[in-house]
Amino acid sequence: MNQHSARTATKVDPAAFRQSMRHVPTPVAIVATTSAAGQPIGLTVGSFTSVSLDPALVTFFVDKQSTTWPLMEDSGTFTVNILGHGKGERCRSFSSRGVDRFSGVDWTASTDGDPVLSEASVVLECSKHSSRVLGDHLQVVGEVSKLHVLHEDLPLVYHQGTFLNLDHLASV
Repeated sequence: MNQHSARTATKVDPAAFRQSMRHVPTPVAIVATTSAAGQPIGLTVGSFTSVSLDPALVTFFVDKQSTTWPLMEDSGTFTVNILGHGKGERCRSFSSRGVDRFSGVDWTASTDGDPVLSEASVVLECSKHSSRVLGDHLQVVGEVSKLHVLHEDLPLVYHQGTFLNLDHLASV
C-alpha cells in the first residue's frame, strides 16, 4: 500500500480554504450567451483555463447557487470574453445581482449571436462540450470554434480580493 492511500481524509474548513486560495492569482473572463428571446446574458468567472489544444477546449466553473447560469445553461453556444488590465469595473458589473449587466456595454454578436464585448482582449466563440457537477460548482467545458484577439492588453488578474496592478509590466 502506498503512503498516500493510508491517509485519512479530513474535511477542510471552507472559509480557511477560500482564504488560502486567495493567494492564487486567477484570470477574469465574462461568459455570455443569448436567451431564447435574443437577450444577452452574461456572468463573470474567475476560474477559467485552457484544457486541450486538439481539440481546442476551455473550461470554467460556476457556483451551483448562481441565479444567472440557469438562464444560460441550455444554450449550446457561448462566448468567453477575456478581460484586459484595467477592466475591473466591467468584471464587477457582470457579477452584480439585480442589474442589467449589458447596460452601457458595447458589444456585437458572434457568428452564433452571442455577445462579443468590445472591451475584451480576447474572445473565444465556443459550443458546449460537456458539463458536470464538482462539489459546490458546475464545471463547463467549451469547444472553441473561433477566436479573436481584439486588444493586446495585459490580463485582468484577481488576487487576494483585488485586481493586480500590472502597470509596471506594460513596458517589459
